[in-house]
Amino acid sequence: MKIIPTSSKPHGGTTLPTLPFTKNKPMITLTEFTSHSVQPALLEKHSTTLKWLSATIHWKSEVAFFQKTLKNQMRTDLPSDVKREFEYFDNQFVYLTEEAIEDLRKKLRNQESRLARMFETKSEWDAQYYKEHDSLMEDATKLSDLIIKLIDSHRRWITKLNSQNSIV
Repeated sequence: MKIIPTSSKPHGGTTLPTLPFTKNKPMITLTEFTSHSVQPALLEKHSTTLKWLSATIHWKSEVAFFQKTLKNQMRTDLPSDVKREFEYFDNQFVYLTEEAIEDLRKKLRNQESRLARMFETKSEWDAQYYKEHDSLMEDATKLSDLIIKLIDSHRRWITKLNSQNSIV
């Protein structure tokens, strides 16, 4: 499917070149299948999943920011215990951006696709879906808590190092 922009002129009126973007596999969306009565609980699950998907985008950006600032502060003349702490935080940030957040995003997208298929087939009472959704939301909450704690810990550690003049 080719995506064709309706206008190549942004707000300022400048003409921009259009690019032939292609989409390999169209994602089924919930809004395509709302011609029948929808269970409010499923709409709530849809909304919650979309909020978590949005949060994962924010997390990736935030973690990348902290990882970049960490790398900018790393020096070769630091004591070995400080270097170990740098490596610890760097490893945590890499794990979060390359594995944990991406894994959760994949599961959330799969959950959305499954929900859309439920609407498409009008089989809104898949008990397994409800169990998996609740478990996935718990995983998202745990990952959110982990990220918040790690960033808070990183901030406190950097503040401590700055007060000790260990890094400049």
